Amino acid sequence: MSKVIINMGWNKEFVMDADKALTLLDLLKDAEIYKENYRSADKGGSTFHIFPQDKLLCDMRVLSVAFYNLAKLAGKPEES
Repeated sequence: MSKVIINMGWNKEFVMDADKALTLLDLLKDAEIYKENYRSADKGGSTFHIFPQDKLLCDMRVLSVAFYNLAKLAGKPEES
C-alpha cells in the first residue's frame, strides 16, 4: 500500500496510507477555520471567529516503499 506524507502547517508532518490521506483531505476541505485574536482585557478582550476556508492549506508527497521502510527502521530521533 502506498504511503504519503501530509504537511498541514502545524510544524509536523504525518505519514499514512494514501487512501486514508485522501479521505482525510476530503473531510478537511469542508472544515471551517477557527481563529482567536488575542487582545488584553483593557482593550476589550479577545475576539473569536469561525469562517469558511479559502483553500485547504496542506501538501502531500508520495513515499517510496524503500524510503518508508528505511525511515521506519530508524525510528524516533534522539532529542538534541
